[in-house]
Parts: sequence; C-alpha cells; structure tokens
Amino acid sequence: MELELLRAIVVDDEMNARKIVPIIIDWQAVGYRFVGEASNGSEALDLIETMKPDVVFTDISMPFMDGLELSRLIKERYPLVKIVIITAHPEFEYAKKSLEIGVQNFILKPLQAEEVRRVVVDLHGKIREETERWNEYQELNRQLKENAVQLKDKFLNDLLSGLWDPDQLVSRFHYFFPDSANSLFSIMLIELQIPLEEGEEQRILQSLRCKRFIDYALEEYEGIEVFFDNSQRIVLLNRKDNQNLTKIGEWLAQSLHEKLEYKASIGVGSTCTDFNRIKESYKEALEAVRYGKLKGSNAIYFFNDEIHFGGRSWEVKTNEIEEILFFVKAGILDKAMQSIEKMFQDLEKSKAFSVERARLVSAQFVSTLINSLAEMGVKLDNNLSFDISPYKRIFELDSLPEMQQTLLELTEKVTSQVTRARSKKTNNIIHEVKDFIQQELHIPEMSLSYVSNKFHMNSSYFSRIFKQDTGVSFTEYLLKCRMEKAVKLLNETDWKAYQIAEKVGIKDPFYFSNCFKKVMGVSVQEYKKNSFSL
Repeated sequence: MELELLRAIVVDDEMNARKIVPIIIDWQAVGYRFVGEASNGSEALDLIETMKPDVVFTDISMPFMDGLELSRLIKERYPLVKIVIITAHPEFEYAKKSLEIGVQNFILKPLQAEEVRRVVVDLHGKIREETERWNEYQELNRQLKENAVQLKDKFLNDLLSGLWDPDQLVSRFHYFFPDSANSLFSIMLIELQIPLEEGEEQRILQSLRCKRFIDYALEEYEGIEVFFDNSQRIVLLNRKDNQNLTKIGEWLAQSLHEKLEYKASIGVGSTCTDFNRIKESYKEALEAVRYGKLKGSNAIYFFNDEIHFGGRSWEVKTNEIEEILFFVKAGILDKAMQSIEKMFQDLEKSKAFSVERARLVSAQFVSTLINSLAEMGVKLDNNLSFDISPYKRIFELDSLPEMQQTLLELTEKVTSQVTRARSKKTNNIIHEVKDFIQQELHIPEMSLSYVSNKFHMNSSYFSRIFKQDTGVSFTEYLLKCRMEKAVKLLNETDWKAYQIAEKVGIKDPFYFSNCFKKVMGVSVQEYKKNSFSL
C-alpha cells in the first residue's frame, strides 16, 4: 500500500531560503510534500494550526520570535510535530538548547542537497516507526477494551452466582467499579416473553436487540450496568441510590413492547448496601420475574410486592422531550416537529388517554422548553407567545390536534429565536475581538492563537467564524489594522519608523517596513515624502 506523503512547512525570514528548501531535492521521492511557508514564528504557528504539518523546517534567527522559541511553542502545543533547524550557527549552545526543546535535527547553511536528503530520509523512517508503534498501541488498546467488557461481564455473572471468594471479591469489585464506595445496590432483571416457536436463534437475536436498545436508552444514567446473565436474561445492576428504578422499569416495559413488539417480565430485587449481597438481590429479582410470567401481563414486579402500571396514567417520556430540546437547540426545526407529532401519536394510542392528561403533558413540555431556554440564557420574547400565555391557552383547548398545533407553533418560534440568539452571540464575540485588537495592537504576541485563548475559543472554530464575519483571515485583518494605525501615526506624529513599529506591535523595524510596503505599495519613506493616505 502506498504511504501518504508527510506534510512539511518551511519557516524563514529570508525569501530565498523559503524558496530554496522546497526545491533543493526531490521531496516527493523521499516521502514529503510542502504545504506552506512562513516568514516568522508568529505566522508559522497560525500556519501549523491550519495545515497540521508533520515536519517543520525552521531558521533560528528571525524577527518577532526566533526558531528556538518557535520550537518550544510547537513542542508545547503540537508534541507530535517534528522540527528540523536550518541555521548558519553551528555553535554548541544552540545545539544544546535545541535538543532540550526536542528538535529532531540540524541542517547547516548553506544547504547541501545530500545532507538535506540524509537528514530527511532518516527522519522519515523515524516518523513511520513512531506511526507504526502508535497504530500497534491503538490496536492493543482496542483489544484490551473489548476484553475488559467481557471480563467485567464474566465477573458480574460470577458475582450473581456467588462464586467469588469474599477476599478476592472486594479488590475485583473496586477494580471494575472504583466509584462504588458507600453505594446502594439493586438488581433489575428483564426477561422477554418470546414465543418458543420463534426458535433459539431468533430468541438470541431479539435479546441482543433488546439489550442494545436498553444500552442506548440508559446512556444518560450513571451507575447502571447492563449485561446478560447465564440464561440470556438482561440484568441491570444499579449502583446509585438516586435512580428511580420504578420509573425506569415502567418505561422499559412499555418501550420494549412498543419498539420490539414483545412483552417483558421485569423483576426488581431488594436494595442492599453490601455488594456481597448483590447475589441475593438477583435471586429476589428472578423470583419476581417468575411471578410476573405466571401473571402474564406486561408489568414490573418487586420481590414480595407487585406494581401494575398497565392502567396508570401515561407520562411523556423524558428522553422524548430531551430529543426535541436537542433539535431546538441545534436549530433543526423539521426534526423537532416530527418528534412532537410522534409524542402526540403515542399519547393518543395510550389506554390512559384523556383530555386532562393531554393538557398536563403539553404543559410539562412547555415548562421544560422554557426552562431550557433560561438555562441557555435565551429570554422568551413577548412576541413569541400568543395573545395569552402558552399555559393558559393549553388549558382552554379541548382537542389533541389543537394542543399539538399550539406546541408546534411555539416550538417553531422558539427555534427561530434560539438560532437568532446564537448568531447574535457570534456577532457580539467578533465585535469584542475587533475592539480588543484595536485596543491592544501594541502587543507583539497578538495572533490567532493568542486571541482565541483570550476569548476561550477553539482556534480553528474562531478562525472560521472570524473569516465568515470579516471576509479575510485573522492574520490579514490584524496586519491591515496595524498598517492603518501606522499610517495614522505617520500622519499625526514625526516619529521614526522603529517607534511606530513598536506602537503597532511589531518589534522588528525591517519586518515592519516590509509589511508597510506590502500593504501600502510604497515604503515608509516614500509615504512620508509623498503624503500618501490609506
């Protein structure tokens, strides 16, 4: 299989050096391709963030930030990136500092093709070896995780069977569940009522399907382990004392019947404080399941107690509301609408359906929606509601379609407001960034990463939204602002070029002059002489 070429960039304040490096040898033949160049360390950091190179070839002596400081920052932020110093300084002190930083190699100027080839071929081999070792580690780690799940399931089944020596049980239990100190434990057991004529293979497939559904449904609950016992029943080990197993069991029984079209017998054992007694809770749950099978109804049973919920009032499922709220927050209106319609379809099919229940469900939804807006910091505008409050309107309606339409209209308006609020927030941030740039232009360290860190944003995301707002990259915008300030100072003061350079955050007068001519089209001296304006 053909290996992907390594990505490389060159950093040097001398244009000739930047042009020579990419052509001194046939880079593709030795496994590289150049993806960019930078004239100083600050530009290089922005380029690295964007292009994600594998190797950086950099000079030492550069304006703003020398190659050693650049190397230090690269190793701090991008530890996997390899660095090769290209320098005319063979002094031992440079070599010592570079090795301490983590630079891979040196190439002395003037560049010799054979020396360059030798260094980069050697580096290429090391990178490929590291990549292979990393891939091997990832594969071993993946296998370990897979085996860890199997080992944990086996341990849990042995725990239910009482096969563990008490002394070993303590250490092994805390190995798999280190956060279970002072916990309350209880067992819920689920047995699908699958007809025998379905066959053993189909029974196993349906059990796997059922477990996968439960795994997904209970993702938000911490401290619940889901696994099969030795008889292919699904076991839920609850390790938290704040879980409402009654509601979880009722919801699972109803959902499994609706989703998989099979009834399930669900039994719950007693709660215990000692994990040595978990096997007792399991036995009790098993007795409750057997009792439920005799009763023949789709229900949940507790040991020595039975709780029928078939005739209980229907409740809106928490995960359904959370799903709708997710779509509202993400601005995906059509999915939010579909979820609301499904929620009402389920309500209409419920045996416990009544107008009163529908009103309560609708009010619960509105309350959750408004509370979620408050948590996001989005205030419900007056024009988003109706001529009366959503709550009052709901309790004046007498039909399910009217209630559904009310919630659909409210959701549409709220989704629109959330989208506008998100856009406004982005605009406000960019406005603050622009103000910050103008106020702090004198800071030499000003860069994409500096500003994104200042405003607590991911640099890639910040770069994208900044360009969307301004039409130019952050680096281009910063340079434009600095040159605008420089022109203003040239017009209003008699300062020297180096003084103005410092005022706009550029330490190196030579680099300042180059930037000025690049942006203005004339040198600083020519501008002063001819009184050009921006």
